[in-house]
Amino acid sequence: MIAQEKGLKKAIGVWGLTANIINIMIGAGIFALPALVAGVMGSGSIFSYLFCGILIMLVILCFAEAGSKVNNTGGSYTYIETAFGDYAGFIAGIFALGANMLASAVVAML
Repeated sequence: MIAQEKGLKKAIGVWGLTANIINIMIGAGIFALPALVAGVMGSGSIFSYLFCGILIMLVILCFAEAGSKVNNTGGSYTYIETAFGDYAGFIAGIFALGANMLASAVVAML
């Protein structure tokens, strides 16, 4: 006979946890952030989204240009390391890590 485990059961699993995290990220990005921006800017918030969209397109074009010149994988870390050296790439990696942790904290707070 198999002994039954007592206490809390593992009920969510890896796929359930992954789906929950995706749900939180999408929900915070779609519902919480536009509500906050609309509360601060009012009806002018749509223009701020359009302006930011144009700026992000310029950033994407810069990444596309850098990606066409560098043959290694690694994204912005590799682009900076190729252009400015190992130390600058290391600093960019540390800043990227900090930015990712900050973004996760903001989404969790929302």
